[in-house]
Amino acid sequence: MDADLVVSNCQIVTSSNTYNGNIYIKDEKIIAITENKDISAKEEVDAANNYVLPGMVDEHVHMMDPGFTDREDWEQGTKAAARGGITTVIDHHRSDPLVYTSSILEEKTEYITGKAVVDFGQLGGLDLDNLDDLKPMWDSGALGFKGFMCELHGVPDISEGKLRNIMLEAVKFGATVMLHCESDSILKESKKIIDRDNRTDRMCISEWRNPESEFVATMDAINIAELTGCRVLVAHVSQPRLLKEIQSARLRGVNIFAESCPQYFYLDHSHLENLGPYVKFTPAIRSSETKDEMRVLLGKEMVDTIGTDHCPFPKELKDAGISNIHDAPFGIPGIDTTVRLMLNAVNDGCLNLNQLVKMCCENPSRIFNLFPKKGAIQVGSDADLIIVDLDANETIKDEDIVSKCKWSPFNNVKIKGSVLRTIVRGQTVMMEGVVSAPKGWGKPVQRA
Repeated sequence: MDADLVVSNCQIVTSSNTYNGNIYIKDEKIIAITENKDISAKEEVDAANNYVLPGMVDEHVHMMDPGFTDREDWEQGTKAAARGGITTVIDHHRSDPLVYTSSILEEKTEYITGKAVVDFGQLGGLDLDNLDDLKPMWDSGALGFKGFMCELHGVPDISEGKLRNIMLEAVKFGATVMLHCESDSILKESKKIIDRDNRTDRMCISEWRNPESEFVATMDAINIAELTGCRVLVAHVSQPRLLKEIQSARLRGVNIFAESCPQYFYLDHSHLENLGPYVKFTPAIRSSETKDEMRVLLGKEMVDTIGTDHCPFPKELKDAGISNIHDAPFGIPGIDTTVRLMLNAVNDGCLNLNQLVKMCCENPSRIFNLFPKKGAIQVGSDADLIIVDLDANETIKDEDIVSKCKWSPFNNVKIKGSVLRTIVRGQTVMMEGVVSAPKGWGKPVQRA
């Protein structure tokens, strides 16, 4: 048996183990993992005893393409993913047109194919009236569905009654529903007070997008998931008590999971005060005490998945909010930096590498029915690998950001841990910071 490629001298990291070995790849798949180099291969990549992890499965990306290519496009956005150690991205429905039907989903898949550098999937959107479109979108390859419990980005909020019907439909065919959980009514009442007082300062964002709105909506999502049996992923959880509530629900049998993002482990109110529009996202930045507890709960595995929530805007659109925070849009880039920030969190002692693999690779793959094709280093899995140097010191710089926006809220942040090489289905797509993959190497993923 000959291999196309061997990645040798690896410290292989899975969700449960770390061991030395050599990974053999043929026809884009892992065909063998051996302790000794006893299989011939046409090409060798020497990992030099660095850690080798599965490529990250990023289940929370807003490429905004087609329709908003001033913000991001598929070629540049997936090059940024490759730079950041992400080998599969799952895009949300917020493009133009919004992905609410099977025909739009199929057209978007065709549009992306030939542009992407890493593999990709899509979530169908949840509208107020597209219940009958869910199964056709699923049959056309949707990996799940995304909805908002508040009005945001021009997308209407989904009421509890609508959400119940959606979950009752999705559970019939085993689809995951991913939810942005903020209570629309609480947000609207909070905004009335902000407007009454003519608040345009930076801190009013955290008062408007308050913890209570996220808590109430998430508890509603938990209750409806429990009543329907639907698998639910709560997006970008920002507060420890909700991580605990979601875990408690799962322990009593509710099919619900919690995603969080690096911004909730690294940023707090002081950053909102200093950086303003460049850290305007929602759910909003929380207190330093909340941030610190979120970091503690990483190591207790109360976070199920890590997503980037990559939602970039040109810097000039963010600049508009310097004097009036409301003039800047919600959203920050994250696809370049998420894996490196999580490696830094490993070095900080917040979690270990095995837990990182679980949260960044294995769990998102399982939740969206891709495992073990994606998110695993196993015989038969796609050969999606990243080689990381846990001891490398780096400084995140705007000028090094590959994403089309060319800026990061973590500019000038010093980190420890670097992605040396990204491999997608046996093809090196990034090495030492340089993206080399041919345009169109990325393929649409199919459920396992």
